[in-house]
Amino acid sequence: ESKINAVLDYGSNNTWKKAVYANMQVDEKLSVGLGYENRKSDGFKGYYYTGNAKKGTANIKPDNIPPQLSTGKYLLGGRGEKQWENENISAHIKYDFDEDKSLKYNYIHTESEYSYKNPFSTITVNGKPIFGEKVDIGNGLILSPSISSYLGYDGKKESDLHVLNYVDEANKFSANFGYLDMKKNGYSNASGAKNINWNGEGTDSYYPGKTYNFDFQKVWEDIGKHNILVGGSYKQESFDQDRIYLNNWRDHGSVNTNWGNNGLYEKHGGKAKNIALFIQDEYQISDPLTMYLGVRWDHFEKTDGYSIYYDKKTGAVTRSLNYDSATYDEISPKISLNYQADEDTNYYVSYGHSFNPPPLYQVYRDGGGDMGGVIANPDLDPETSNTFEIGMKKQLSERTNIGLSLYQVKTDDKILYTTHYKPGTNKAEYKQYENYGTEKRRGIEFEANHQFDDNWSAYFNYAWQSGKVEQSKVAGTNLKDINSNDYGIPKHLMHAGFNYKQDKWNALLDCQYVSARQAPDDVTGEYGAEDPYFIVNTAINYQLSDSTSVQFAINNIFDREFYSSEATSGRTYSVGVRYNF
Repeated sequence: ESKINAVLDYGSNNTWKKAVYANMQVDEKLSVGLGYENRKSDGFKGYYYTGNAKKGTANIKPDNIPPQLSTGKYLLGGRGEKQWENENISAHIKYDFDEDKSLKYNYIHTESEYSYKNPFSTITVNGKPIFGEKVDIGNGLILSPSISSYLGYDGKKESDLHVLNYVDEANKFSANFGYLDMKKNGYSNASGAKNINWNGEGTDSYYPGKTYNFDFQKVWEDIGKHNILVGGSYKQESFDQDRIYLNNWRDHGSVNTNWGNNGLYEKHGGKAKNIALFIQDEYQISDPLTMYLGVRWDHFEKTDGYSIYYDKKTGAVTRSLNYDSATYDEISPKISLNYQADEDTNYYVSYGHSFNPPPLYQVYRDGGGDMGGVIANPDLDPETSNTFEIGMKKQLSERTNIGLSLYQVKTDDKILYTTHYKPGTNKAEYKQYENYGTEKRRGIEFEANHQFDDNWSAYFNYAWQSGKVEQSKVAGTNLKDINSNDYGIPKHLMHAGFNYKQDKWNALLDCQYVSARQAPDDVTGEYGAEDPYFIVNTAINYQLSDSTSVQFAINNIFDREFYSSEATSGRTYSVGVRYNF
């Protein structure tokens, strides 16, 4: 038996999805599959370039002064549309030894890239946009934008993922081995651009990596009133970053071997290893009451961290750093109780401790701090969290279900993306992932689902949440007062909608609300803000035949304009066809 699924979607901003998946049962024991997927888009203008005015004189006077934000910065233009393309090739082969035991191999090759096109400037002279020229805006102030900042980045990524999975249903045992080879990962940007069509020199930040992981689980059922789960995992990863001079910043292979160490001007990297073992006991205390009791041990190491800097002219090492290794051991208990009051009502309460090592790019990746870029922090520690939750689920009738939960999370060594400013200014000097104090987050979540009749149903989800970070005030950074509210957490979230099904038709009307994610006195409705927004989306599906369906969708029906740090896309459309053979 063979099955083929194909998808063809087209939407706003020349956005395409083309995919085909084929699966074949070779014989009773052997099955294979192949897949291909390509997604790409011309993108939209989301990122804008801003800058501060400074004292000085300039011979050029613009037609108008560029828009000024509440921060005092001026909106100088932008990079244009961010175009992107992702491509996946996948394959799998599965062998069933018998009805319980199987071995499956999965392979996924992924390539992706992005770049910006059509940069634009808000500074015009005689009606024509200009880039990179000093202009006089009056009162002894000038704007001096960098052409390179209008050009943005050119990013590429390529990886191979291999996963081997063994399952033994009869003995409740499973094991997985995975290997991720991140062959390419990084981005380039222009250096000293002399015009807006610059294809000259630049730099490349290139950080491939390799990750190996293994995990297993074994379950013993019905040992008296107990079901016992035992498992473990091992993960080893490496991160290596090369910063390279390029002759053509848009060509990642155009290494300028005449500068630095054969093109290199910096190297950064390190390794990490995580070993974990866990056990969980599902204990049926009585018919209505079940207890889950578990504990996990984590051993985390970060090692072999380094930074090497090379002289641009001679290639000689100007500085070499070896970072201290660090080892962490953490015991994470978990306990929960589940009480089935009756066949329609369930109550639960839980506590869990978790250990969260930072990803290696937060520890070792370094952008040199150029123009406020991120720098490495080899001293970054893992976060630890304690989570409490209490809740209930109830079936009010055959057509209506509700759920309510309350939670609180306390996170120590909270990792925050921190901006350090140049002394006496609001201009970023560098950014870094850093551990700061404790974050306390609490919230309430409510959900309801209702089936009006055979055709109509509705859903409603609402969450209220609040967070505070307890920290010492850090002068010269974006970290504010002690016990400051974490405004990055939206206080209100709502998701609701209606679903309609009849014969060959299926229609969805979906609504989302997210409250502002910034201090109440911050200005909304401008670039850089985290505006509140309410958007309505819809999708309509029609089954043309047993094998073919079509879909038409509109996101942001009412074309709401808002900022979520960057500008958002407004209303978009898509139409698609799906085939199943």
